[in-house]
Amino acid sequence: MDLAKWKTHLPHVFNRVCKEIRIDDVVIDWVDIIFEQIGSATKCPPHTHPWFEFNYVLEGKMDTGFDGGPKIPIRCGEFFVIPPDQIHEHVYQRGQPHEGLCLRWRIRRASGQAYESGESSSLFERLARLQEWKPGSYQDRYGIWPLLTLFLEEAEAGRSELYLQLVLVQFLDALTGIQQPDELSAKPEAVNPDQLVKKVELYLQDFQGGKLNVQDLAASLHMSYGHLSRLYRKRTGYTMVERLNEIRLEKAGRLLRTSDAPIKIVAEQAGFADIPYFSRAFKKRYGVSPHHYRNKSKCSPESAHFSKTNVHNWEMN
Repeated sequence: MDLAKWKTHLPHVFNRVCKEIRIDDVVIDWVDIIFEQIGSATKCPPHTHPWFEFNYVLEGKMDTGFDGGPKIPIRCGEFFVIPPDQIHEHVYQRGQPHEGLCLRWRIRRASGQAYESGESSSLFERLARLQEWKPGSYQDRYGIWPLLTLFLEEAEAGRSELYLQLVLVQFLDALTGIQQPDELSAKPEAVNPDQLVKKVELYLQDFQGGKLNVQDLAASLHMSYGHLSRLYRKRTGYTMVERLNEIRLEKAGRLLRTSDAPIKIVAEQAGFADIPYFSRAFKKRYGVSPHHYRNKSKCSPESAHFSKTNVHNWEMN
């Protein structure tokens, strides 16, 4: 590996390669291809970006934190992937600063394709799975470096931009085929989907504010909001805001059944500051207005033993 020679002669080739390419049902936009050299910097603070990022450490080492988790040492011959919107940060080792190859790209579905969602023949569907990449440090047991070496050697040999882009597409496709192991070095503890849903449910059930701060919720679970939102919706079929409204409407129904509190008080106790919006949402959920719902519930045995004294109790809760 002639890293010094590559760093001198290849950056201008990388600039020419960084453009869009369409293959099958996907458009890949190469944002950046660079040799990373951090100079005198000691760290890169927590941040996100709207593109995928791949880093391969060629010399030295660095420590990287994912989604607010513990810093993970990334050594020579190891790599990691950062999906869009994932919070990450770097700390660089004095005396052993890392040098690496960094690739950044975005994807979108090409128009005019007949592929159905989930089809194995869809390149877009395969590349989109990188969005769920598990954070951690990966030792290169998967043949990634030979593909990168091929790209660098062919770039040095003056191959066409199209040829070089096709090599990079092979590289991305190889990433999608990696069966991510459980033994990632010092990776943060994986979040069990059922545990994740339970934690979100507990947070939403206990939430008393008027407006849900989804960023605080994500931070409490040590992940980016984008990643948390995708996992939660995939698991439950709801967005977190939709689920919070369901919880509030369930609480409103319970209040209407068990107390004589005015509709305005019920709405406020359930977390709705806008009464007209509450009435519309309630009718959509239960099929009747809050007033009619209360009248119907008065006829049921469930609410017969409640009295007006409950109004004070609900206002105090």
